[in-house]
Amino acid sequence: MKRIQYSKATREVMVGSVGIGGSNPVRVQTMTSTPTSDTTATVQQVRRIASAGADIVRMTVRNKKEAENLAEIKRVLRAGNCHIPLVADVHFNPAIAEIAAAIVDKVRINPGNYGISPGRGRTVLSDEASREELQAAKVAFSRLLGICRSHGTALRIGVNHGSLSPRIIDRYGNTPEGMVNSAMEFLHFCAEEDFHEVVVSLKSSNTLVMVRANQMMADYMEQKGLMYPLHLGVTEAGEGEDGRIRSVAGIGTLLSAGLGDTIRVSLTEEPEREIPVARKLLRHIEKCSGKRYNAAGDIFNSRQQNHTAFVVENMGGDKVPVVIGGMADRESDGNMEAASPAADYLFDSGLTSDISRAKLITGKDPKIIVTGSRWRDCYQGTPGIFPVTGGKEYLSGHFSSAPLLFLQAAINDLTGELLAKAAVDRKLVFIARSQSPCPGQEMEQFTSKLKNNECHQPVIFKQEYDTDDGEDFQISAAADFAPLFMAGVGNGIWLVNKASPNPGLCVSTAFSILQSTRARTSKTEFISCPSCGRTMFNIQKATAAVKQRTSHLSGLTIAVMGCIVNGPGEMADADYGYVGSGKGMVSLYKRQAVIKRNVPEEKAVDELISLIRESGDWVDA
Repeated sequence: MKRIQYSKATREVMVGSVGIGGSNPVRVQTMTSTPTSDTTATVQQVRRIASAGADIVRMTVRNKKEAENLAEIKRVLRAGNCHIPLVADVHFNPAIAEIAAAIVDKVRINPGNYGISPGRGRTVLSDEASREELQAAKVAFSRLLGICRSHGTALRIGVNHGSLSPRIIDRYGNTPEGMVNSAMEFLHFCAEEDFHEVVVSLKSSNTLVMVRANQMMADYMEQKGLMYPLHLGVTEAGEGEDGRIRSVAGIGTLLSAGLGDTIRVSLTEEPEREIPVARKLLRHIEKCSGKRYNAAGDIFNSRQQNHTAFVVENMGGDKVPVVIGGMADRESDGNMEAASPAADYLFDSGLTSDISRAKLITGKDPKIIVTGSRWRDCYQGTPGIFPVTGGKEYLSGHFSSAPLLFLQAAINDLTGELLAKAAVDRKLVFIARSQSPCPGQEMEQFTSKLKNNECHQPVIFKQEYDTDDGEDFQISAAADFAPLFMAGVGNGIWLVNKASPNPGLCVSTAFSILQSTRARTSKTEFISCPSCGRTMFNIQKATAAVKQRTSHLSGLTIAVMGCIVNGPGEMADADYGYVGSGKGMVSLYKRQAVIKRNVPEEKAVDELISLIRESGDWVDA
């Protein structure tokens, strides 16, 4: 995918033979999960990653021994005709970065680990002490720049929301502003040294923070004339549906606005599985590149509803966005089954012979939407059953007795006559139906047209897809609608996949999009890292076990983190944390406080459940 340029092109930075920024396509990268001290395992994994289609691969470097072993890993790879650029990921010790910089194609450093005063603790620095600390960081960083320059090594200044320096937190807090200022300190160092082979990343597990920080960073760099390439990623996104949708929500929102030169989709899965997800996202964004929009441009400035709706039933105003789903009509072991009982409304397309069967399907009294003609003929006056109609039927006045009416319309259907009638209708909800395979811009224009014509009804976004690839469907839907819900636009979502017989996938995807954008919490929020060479327990197994036991705890956020490098910081929003503390050992957190240290891995999930119970947050499934 070619980069969608904003007002100026970013610089081109060469990482080995691969260019990032400028006119280059958006590059895809990932990170190994093997110990970098294990040459054979790391080489094998890098080859799998390269075969999967990655452009660049990164490796954790924890100590001097691992830094020195990069030379052997590189030698074996190149001897085997694998020439993918190699990146060293360094935390805590700048001296390790200096060793790695003489070997690999790029080094990633964390500004939060440079120039920290010894014994810093929580003491707030004076202005003079802060200047001294920053000067110490500059001296150490200057040595690294010299090595990078002499060896042709690129640099990534990688800021993580969870690991800002105390100096930055003193002044800006743990905020997007703090992330930007942390990066800018080091970019100014680079400019002073006339070193420009630099890529910048600002990452967070919170998609709102990640998007806002990168928007601010791009604006700031443009103002200062420092147009360095941006690396995009959502840290600790998780696995499965949640990991994919959360990653796409953050990365896709920025790509849709024209920002980003290289990306990494972080999944708690084998690293080569990240590459197809990234490629699918890029293909979708490229397909929609002529229809890009910036609905999320005001994130953190207002987070207001761009289309301020009054309340109709449980929609609009300060109500959380609703989800509409379809009804399945099939037998399973002799019982009626619906794949979407969790939806707020179920649309009966007429496949069921009797609407009362919906109660058998959902096991509760559902709210049902039916076509206007079926409502008039069969269900007028029936509680909990509402009609959906089109513009011509709406203007006919046949639904005046309906306590709630859904009006499905495309933007071209919003005629003057229809808008004039709708402006005074307090029982109406719009279903905005896209006529484009890239609905974001169209949906934004739809809500704007309503607002400009004094129509303040709730708006449900509806989009039909046609793919038998469930992953592709989820990636496309998240890329299409996450920017809107991040900006507070829209009062609900209705996804349809014509190629899939399972409406449950549409409903779960809709709920995951809302949760990933912090628009609505409907299930346990899991934060889990993708694993790397710092992880000394089976994080995929642990994540699955924690999910299995706690996935019913709606409203709680639980983090499963591989190590203490980014773990405690990146799980700042979590209610509970499961964090690797050593080989086969786990420490358990309640918010930011360590409650139980060094619990054996085989007992850790049970101990986590006990902690949640003791804290009063447990409910039985």
